[in-house]
Amino acid sequence: MRIAFLLLALLIGVHTFAILKEDNSKNHQEITRMAILRATANVCKSVGGFKETDILNVKTLAKACKKEEFTKNFETGIQMISYYNVITDLEHPGSAKHHFDNEEFVDGKALITNGKQNVINSIKSNKFDDARKALGEILHTLQDFYSHSNWIEMGNTKPCTALINVEENIPNPAGKDTVTCEECSDTKCGAGILKDIIDKKILTSGYFGRTKPKGKCSHGGTLDFTTGIGKSFDGINKDYSKSSHGGQHNDAAKVAIDASVQLLENILKSIPEGGKNFLRYREAT
Repeated sequence: MRIAFLLLALLIGVHTFAILKEDNSKNHQEITRMAILRATANVCKSVGGFKETDILNVKTLAKACKKEEFTKNFETGIQMISYYNVITDLEHPGSAKHHFDNEEFVDGKALITNGKQNVINSIKSNKFDDARKALGEILHTLQDFYSHSNWIEMGNTKPCTALINVEENIPNPAGKDTVTCEECSDTKCGAGILKDIIDKKILTSGYFGRTKPKGKCSHGGTLDFTTGIGKSFDGINKDYSKSSHGGQHNDAAKVAIDASVQLLENILKSIPEGGKNFLRYREAT
């Protein structure tokens, strides 16, 4: 039963998937909120008397977890983690590894796995504010993988477990000289992933900024100039439904939610069941 309070302890007291709300799209805050609610519901099922709820929100979950008196604190906890998620865009706008741009898969994974350990260490040390901050940051990077890479275009419907497990290697990443997108002179430069790349399931992501290596994909968007001055802002990102690859935005968002739940549950499994820090939520204000 104690493990069911781990996530609650984190939550209480306290260029990427869009930050602002876009029509028919899910932003980082919504993805993070849904993942936290789902993960918390899963661990609360171990509490006696837990009942499934048709509508999953803070109020219904707090009631199902028998923690109705902490509903406000629970909401605050989600908002804090979401804040640190969003602030990653503002503090690291040009850092490829923070957003899995420029095929920075190894360094992006290192941010996640190192950050995951920081979350675990902070929980064990009763430093829940530090844990929330680290969790928000790595959730952002993890979620961006699914909208910035071609993981979805390759037909994947489940998370890439290598991103959160140190012992797993990134599956089939493109080499620095591997041509991944079509070279063209029209307005679609940077958005057309080569069929051979998809067929061979070679992992790539869009380049963001001023320039990109020849033959690589662009991220796309109004702040990305890698297609060249005077050309369109097309790229392979699926940050919202109106992106060049926006037709797959909902698929990317769904897998990003699943991956975020997977990360949260992975963290919980790494914490011993004993210890007073499971009940720190009671000290929330």
